[in-house]
Amino acid sequence: MVAPSSTPGLSAFPFLTVKEFRHACCYFLDKIRQSEPPSGLGWSSIRLEEQGNGPILKISQEIDTVDVICDEDILEEPEDPQRSRLEALEDDPEALVRSADTSPRLRVEYDILLSPSYQVPTLYFTLRWGDSGGPVDRDTMYKYLVPEQYKKELMGVGVIGGISINYHPEHGTPAFFVHPCNTADAMMHIAGWQNLTPGRYLLIWFGLIGNCVSLQVPHEPFAKEVTQEPKVPQR
Repeated sequence: MVAPSSTPGLSAFPFLTVKEFRHACCYFLDKIRQSEPPSGLGWSSIRLEEQGNGPILKISQEIDTVDVICDEDILEEPEDPQRSRLEALEDDPEALVRSADTSPRLRVEYDILLSPSYQVPTLYFTLRWGDSGGPVDRDTMYKYLVPEQYKKELMGVGVIGGISINYHPEHGTPAFFVHPCNTADAMMHIAGWQNLTPGRYLLIWFGLIGNCVSLQVPHEPFAKEVTQEPKVPQR
């Protein structure tokens, strides 16, 4: 862990106080609400809640898994004497509509809160099939939620940490989370030369952590604040 250093706008960059984290969450929420409704961003909802341990920024979204299934059918059955599922759908437009209507959807609930130990934002998330389906396992989570370019990094514990299962600090049920052990070092590497406000800090954090689990921030509401997407530092 790097030693704290003073940065204008933040009291001890790369760490955050509860007050700074709350300010960052309010800023982020206001920007989203001013731009367009969450549904226009691919999110089901976004809200800020005050819990016993402090503020929690909650974002929900649904992921359609039909595209992933079709891609795997092509890779796993290239020499099948029967027509592949994708070919059949292409030849039958009505079947394509039926498939899209009945394809399994993953409901993802993201909770962003401030770690009291590491003093950086920490991401907890759960996945379920639809509104009332059961939770998914680790392999399914990696298959549908983590983009290919991040899988190797997250399966280990690299510069952006690794995905583990832990008890959610508020409701006590098991949840996936991106371990925050390396977040401060990664933030220092990416933005140590900048004069960050709490809001700018959270945007960079989203680019670093959120993108790894398909939590992508829209560009338009933050066009003036974000000039380029943060790059994950190499080991």
